[in-house]
Amino acid sequence: MEQSWPGLVADRDGVEYAPAELVKVANALWAKFPELYGSDPNARPTTATTPGQGSQPDVEAQGGSLQVFAHHLAQVKRWDGGKSFGAALVQGHKELTTVYEQVNEKLRIAFALIDAGAGNYKRADAANGG
Repeated sequence: MEQSWPGLVADRDGVEYAPAELVKVANALWAKFPELYGSDPNARPTTATTPGQGSQPDVEAQGGSLQVFAHHLAQVKRWDGGKSFGAALVQGHKELTTVYEQVNEKLRIAFALIDAGAGNYKRADAANGG
């Protein structure tokens, strides 16, 4: 097998890996992912679940209540601060949900890479007679 890392001799340099441990880590991460993301059919076939409080879908759903609250603030006579405050709340919620979505996507990718890495190690180990 061609060496992918020139200059690295795994035995000499103490490089160790444990595919079974990587699989455990990946499985533990995937098990928690639906709590953040809600149901994600693209993550893994077995992760569909009802999103919990604080999950991305839950935070997004709170936007409706926030819109109503911002509208009530805007209706207060002679208080321009209420309009500004309501608009800031709505904008802040929009930014939060956007960041939450981006973070969850990065987590999904990281989990998938750990999962794939474990599989690659297993295949390499088998190819090397391990």
